[in-house]
Amino acid sequence: MASRFVSRAVSFPARWPYSPSDFTMDEGVDTNFYTFPRLVNHIDDNAIINLRRYYGQNIKPESSVLDIASSWVSHLPEDLKLSRVTGIGLNKTELEANPRLDGGKVVKDLNVDTSFPIEDGSVDAVICNVSIDYLTKPREVCLEAARVLRPGGTLHLAISNRCFPTKVIGRWLRMEEEERLEMVAAYMHFAAAEDGSRAVFKDIQIVEVVKPTWGADPLNVVRGTRI
Repeated sequence: MASRFVSRAVSFPARWPYSPSDFTMDEGVDTNFYTFPRLVNHIDDNAIINLRRYYGQNIKPESSVLDIASSWVSHLPEDLKLSRVTGIGLNKTELEANPRLDGGKVVKDLNVDTSFPIEDGSVDAVICNVSIDYLTKPREVCLEAARVLRPGGTLHLAISNRCFPTKVIGRWLRMEEEERLEMVAAYMHFAAAEDGSRAVFKDIQIVEVVKPTWGADPLNVVRGTRI
């Protein structure tokens, strides 16, 4: 039997510690940057294999899944039977090429409009694969994820250290890896209130999926459970 991944809890400050300037990015419109499809993997094969294994261990069969900032691949195990998988992404060609998106494909820039065209409480799991670092309104996106998740549903934000440097939020490249993970965890903790007074996620954890080693892509997942 495959071993489980190691997770750890996260502690948070009393208030949301980031400023709007931390989430600025280049002035080019995302839809222009992503006009041409990129049908390539953004993490290496070992990271992909382990991300699939992580999802296989943490998403139950017959679940309804929403893949946000989606592309041509969702990294869900082929043998994991799901009730439906819906994708929201920037490039129509990439979404059309994704064989797992049998529940719908929505072309949308979440940096312009963070709303999901999904009913309240209709999803068991929301995933985001190595794209959370491109979102300029991540708290709002996490709050929207909470809206569509059923109680007990889970949000999984997969993070590596590879990126398009000109498209990530301004603070991302100025932080070490651990700081990035804590920042993403804060998106969930403070999703509904900057003072943390209203929680929509519990059991927020950082999961080490691939250890950082020379010549290999590290991979972590920040996850939380809908209250």
